[in-house]
Amino acid sequence: MSEIDRHRRCDRVPRLLWVVNHKTLMDVEVPILNQAGFSVFIPKRVPDDPGYRSAKIDYQYDAALQLPAEVRSILNSHAFYTAPWSATLTQILNRYFDGLITSVSAYTTPLFEAISKFDGLVVARVFGREDPARYTTFFGETWLEAVKGLGGRFVFGQGFSNLAQIEDGRLASRAVTLPLGVPPLVWSRQGSWKGKQPTLLALCPNILDSPYYGKIYKDLKAAFRDLPHLIMGRQNERPRDEAVLPYMTDGELLDLYARVAVFAYPSQEPRHVHYSPIEAMIIGCPVLYRSGGLLDTLAGRPLPGACRDVDEMKAKAAALIAGAPDLRDQILATQHLIVETFSTATSSKAWEGLLGPLRAAVLGSGQARGGRS
Repeated sequence: MSEIDRHRRCDRVPRLLWVVNHKTLMDVEVPILNQAGFSVFIPKRVPDDPGYRSAKIDYQYDAALQLPAEVRSILNSHAFYTAPWSATLTQILNRYFDGLITSVSAYTTPLFEAISKFDGLVVARVFGREDPARYTTFFGETWLEAVKGLGGRFVFGQGFSNLAQIEDGRLASRAVTLPLGVPPLVWSRQGSWKGKQPTLLALCPNILDSPYYGKIYKDLKAAFRDLPHLIMGRQNERPRDEAVLPYMTDGELLDLYARVAVFAYPSQEPRHVHYSPIEAMIIGCPVLYRSGGLLDTLAGRPLPGACRDVDEMKAKAAALIAGAPDLRDQILATQHLIVETFSTATSSKAWEGLLGPLRAAVLGSGQARGGRS
């Protein structure tokens, strides 16, 4: 009998695989999963791809898994994003793990391997695509039917409640809203905004590598060329523009939010938002955004930070840079309505609702993992 077989006989440790590896989300979501009673495995091999620039690996959670050394070695050496599961790996995952959470992206291997080979809960973690793209296109008819066959073992884990609205019914019927959280480092700086630098800050990563962001950059420059402005975001190659900032550490970025007079976020995407405007709001910086975008939806009602068009955004930004106290105070008094949707408590409650019954099954019987041979 192998070490794997010997260990499993008395094992009732609730475990999840978190095949997401998103740098910002990892620091908040994995602790939430721990709080829900689960040890978490994080893959140690991520795609060597400039488009996967937010990826992170972390070994700190391995000890809590309480797995035999040979099992940890097999897990840590596997390229979950690109490599199919071997018979041995499949046996390990079904024997030791109760659920698998994976982001849905161009790297569909972990999702489809889980759908076809895993006996536990499969959570397709989605954060929204640029309009009109939808996640259904990643699946195709064959995998949509496979999802249907999983029934309650499959969850379309949407970060925002409106994502499933445009998806195939086989995904939409399995939608559970699992709100995104914000890392503790950001919350530790809550309310630190001073706004002493009379400058507008905007976000635009990947300017020279992505046609999508290249257009956003041109639009930003056209809209705000008459205002003092800075543009943040990770760049594979920086354009020749002094307004485009070099790479910044997390702490430096939070300091920047606290200095600038206003953060402008002109995105009209109805089902996607970056972390940056949320972080700026938590710091206390006034954030301007477009009506009809996801921030507007999350607000639940029109707020002073919403702008009908670019002209209104530019006018409000100019007023804030000039120090308009009434507009500033109106924005700061209301943007908490958006911030609250990203609170750790909100995210924790949603995950507990999903995972509580699974945890109880594991601790009660030790048989929740299934027994595919």
